[in-house]
Amino acid sequence: MIKVSQLQFDYGRKNVYGDFALELSQPGVYGLFGRNGSGKSTLLKILSGLLFPDGGQVEVLGFKPAARSPAFLEQVYVVPEEFHLPNISVTALYKTHAPFYPRFSGPDFLRYVEIFEIPRDKSFDAMSLGQKKKAVIAFALATHTPLLLMDEPTNGLDIVGRAQFKTILGGQEHADRMVIISTHQAHDLESLMSHVLFVDGGKLALSASMQTLQSRLQLGVADNQADTAGCIYQEALGQQWAYVKRNEGATPGAVNLELLYKALSMNKQGVLNAVAGKHNTAGVAS
Repeated sequence: MIKVSQLQFDYGRKNVYGDFALELSQPGVYGLFGRNGSGKSTLLKILSGLLFPDGGQVEVLGFKPAARSPAFLEQVYVVPEEFHLPNISVTALYKTHAPFYPRFSGPDFLRYVEIFEIPRDKSFDAMSLGQKKKAVIAFALATHTPLLLMDEPTNGLDIVGRAQFKTILGGQEHADRMVIISTHQAHDLESLMSHVLFVDGGKLALSASMQTLQSRLQLGVADNQADTAGCIYQEALGQQWAYVKRNEGATPGAVNLELLYKALSMNKQGVLNAVAGKHNTAGVAS
C-alpha cells in the first residue's frame, strides 16, 4: 500500500529526510513515533500529497501522491493536528463533504456522532475544541478510505473522548484499512496498534509488529534497581524501577509503548538489537 525509497525533504536549510525508506503492505493500525522535529507530520503530509518530496520515490495505493490525482485523493483522508472547520453544523458537514469520498457511510457517521455525543445542529463556532476534534475524527472514520492518516488525534480529547475514539477505531468496519497515527500519547492507543514505526535522524529506525515486540522484549517494573541489571533501559518510578529488557522466555511480554519510546530515545541500538534477536544490547541506559 505504501512504498517509499530514498526520500529527500528539506525545510529551508534544515534536512528532514535524506535517504528515508518505508514499505507497508498490510492493513492495521500503525503507530508512528519519534522525537519532536523528527518529521512525523511531514511524512504524513508527503504520503497524502500535501507536501512534495525534494527527491526519491513515493508510491501510495499505486499512485504518486504529488500528482494529486482525484482517484488518489478520494482514497486517502488526513486528520491534521491543527485543523479548521467552516462555520456549519455536523449535518451540513455531512451533506457538503461526504460526496467527495465514494466509500463514505452516512449511517456510520451518524452512529459515531452519537457515540461522541456531538450536537448535530449546533454550529462549529459554538462548540468546544474537543467537540470539533470529535466531529473531524467521526467524519474521517466514516470516509472508510483505504488509507487514513492521523496526526495527534487524541490531543484535545478528554478521558471519555479518548475511550470513545478507541471504541470506534476498534470496530470491525475498520479492520481492512490502513491507519497511520502519529502520536505522543502512546498509552492511549497501544491496545489498538498492530505495528510500531519509529523515526529518528531522518531514517526509519524501527519497524516492527506488536507481536514481534512482545516476543522479543519484556517491559515491567522492579522493586529494586539491582533487579534491572543488564536491562536495555531503566528509569526510577517512585520507589520502583521501570525497565526494558530482552524477553528470554517463550511467553509474550506486555508492551508499554511510552516506556518503549523512552528506551528507543535513550538506547536505540540496544532496543534494535533485542528486536532483531542480537545479544549485544549496546549498554544500559537510564
